[in-house]
Amino acid sequence: MPSSKWSRTLRAALGQPDPTAHALLLRDSQQFTRMHFLHAAVNLGLLEELKSPATAAELEERLGVAADRAAQFRIFLELGRSLGELAASGDRYRLKGRRARALVGRNGSVLRALVEEQTAYHGTVYRELPETLRGGALGDHLPRYAGTIAESSRIAEGVIAGYVREAVAEARGGRVLDVGCGSGTYLRAASHRAGSTGTGLDVQPASVELATANLRRWSLDDRFTVRRGDVREAELDGPYDVILLLNNVYYFAAKERPALFRTLRGALREGGTLVLVSIFHDSNPTALGLDLVLACTQGCHPLTTPRELAPELREAGFRSVRTEQLVAGQSLCGLRAD
Repeated sequence: MPSSKWSRTLRAALGQPDPTAHALLLRDSQQFTRMHFLHAAVNLGLLEELKSPATAAELEERLGVAADRAAQFRIFLELGRSLGELAASGDRYRLKGRRARALVGRNGSVLRALVEEQTAYHGTVYRELPETLRGGALGDHLPRYAGTIAESSRIAEGVIAGYVREAVAEARGGRVLDVGCGSGTYLRAASHRAGSTGTGLDVQPASVELATANLRRWSLDDRFTVRRGDVREAELDGPYDVILLLNNVYYFAAKERPALFRTLRGALREGGTLVLVSIFHDSNPTALGLDLVLACTQGCHPLTTPRELAPELREAGFRSVRTEQLVAGQSLCGLRAD
């Protein structure tokens, strides 16, 4: 016979109009709570401090927790334990969960940006969505979250860097232009071809500064330079053998793309290659979620498809367009237009 406590729980669940939906939503709410805990723990500096075990009192002092907020902080720590992200031995807390440890581990900045993007940026879009759909202004989110978006997009960096290295290795020459170069990491990928040189172009001053510093740190500043500019207006200083357009085609409206592709084709030498990578429109939740967020953000546009881009690229003067799925089961694809 089940215990009386189990019987009450079972009766309460079965008493809901849809007990299965009730249970599923409760489970979903816990994952929602986990993401918010991790977001707050990162921004407070808690996870970084817990690389080494510490007491609650030590953490309060190091993190600047106000004396009259100590009770709230202790609840926050206990929430972390309940979620399995923190553990305690005696009065000392430590990191436990794989997510928490990864967020302050090697390449943790990418995962931290992903959490920030999902909870802060995407969360804001969804909170404002009813008003937006009823005619409210699209959210002006890029000034605040541009850095976060650039960092979180590095989640697929390894796959994209390999695709870039392959394309540059197969090109006739090694002069490269990276449009929207961000941190400069794909110029670094291009550098694997011996003797390759080139330019990074970005509209964000912070990106230009970061990429320049990175190229210097990687000892590549004698081969690659970075400058600020909008590809629609800047002198591109061609011809190039390879032009990279990575994770940014959705910053151009459909009506702008033909002119963009003509500009890029004109900056390539004969036989040169345009390498375009993006998440494309698809029916999976990841792609549709990004599609919605982009469509609700000023300066961004809904996701397109390779099928839509191919004729635009051919009309711009590219003779062949090859598409490759870069991640199985996802709509991250690479296009090479020659």
